[in-house]
Amino acid sequence: MACECAECVEHGGPNPTIMKVRFMAVFAQIGVALYGLVKERSWKALGAFVGSFIFFWTVPRYLICARCDNYGKECYSLYLGKLTSRIWPKQEGEIPKVGMALEVITLGTFANAPAIGLLKNRKLLALYMLFSNITMVTQFFHACRHCARYATDWRSECPSARTYRRFFGVGREIAM
Repeated sequence: MACECAECVEHGGPNPTIMKVRFMAVFAQIGVALYGLVKERSWKALGAFVGSFIFFWTVPRYLICARCDNYGKECYSLYLGKLTSRIWPKQEGEIPKVGMALEVITLGTFANAPAIGLLKNRKLLALYMLFSNITMVTQFFHACRHCARYATDWRSECPSARTYRRFFGVGREIAM
């Protein structure tokens, strides 16, 4: 069943303006990370960054997105449902907890490896952190807000959705 929240009714899914901002922030974050890690010759951090990015698109996508109801759709999490449908075939069954754990590990590595590798270059570190925080804030106040308020399946119990409800309460309208 499709979501019938006001945003999905108005836009047919996630707000495209917010999604554009999120994509620009993610691409800028990746660009700054790659440039900075090569410039600083931080090869271990670069390896961890690239490796976690590649791993993110393999096992966690197969275990989570290929089993999700939003498979093939423009979901709130950077359209991963639509992107995953181009890589992995649809899978049946519940989303395993190991998939969520692997996603946390890969995203944590992906986000933190460049920050560690850029510690000696404060300007690039600050720029990287700016884009990283924009990415995180737009995820929390756009995607996590949506699942916290409207999801009725496993997404409503995601740790980020529960954190959102803890801070902002259930059903509270947040204009975005």
